Amino acid sequence: MPELDFPAIGDTVTQDTIDAYAELSGDFNPLHVDLEAALASEFGGIIAHGPIALQAFFRSATTWLDVEAMPRGSEVQVTYRHPVRPGDRIVCRVRDLRTEDGRIHLDAECVNQDDVPVLSVRASFAADA
Repeated sequence: MPELDFPAIGDTVTQDTIDAYAELSGDFNPLHVDLEAALASEFGGIIAHGPIALQAFFRSATTWLDVEAMPRGSEVQVTYRHPVRPGDRIVCRVRDLRTEDGRIHLDAECVNQDDVPVLSVRASFAADA
C-alpha cells in the first residue's frame, strides 16, 4: 500500500480550461461558455464542467499511487456539492483512508480557495495498486 501521505494537489480553473474542456467534450452549455447567459442564470456567472474539479482528485490519487492512470477495477463515486468558477483554486484532500478486503477505500473532498467543498469522492482500488 502506498504511504499514507495523500498529496493535496490542486489547480486553478481558468476560462481557457473551461473552453478547452467544452471543445474536447462537445459540451457547450451556455453556463460554461456564454457569460451573458450564465449571468442571467441561477448561478449568476460562468461555472466549470463538473469533471474539471474532479481532476484535482485524479491528479492527487495517481501521484499518491505513483501511476499514470487509476488502476483497473477502480471504483469512484462523486457527489457535486458547489459550483466551480473561473479563478477558483481546487485542492483535493483525503478525509478517511482504510484498507479492507484487499482494497484501499478512501473518502476525499475537493475544496476551493475559501475551503468550500465543491465535490466529495468515495473511491476504492486494489491495495497492491
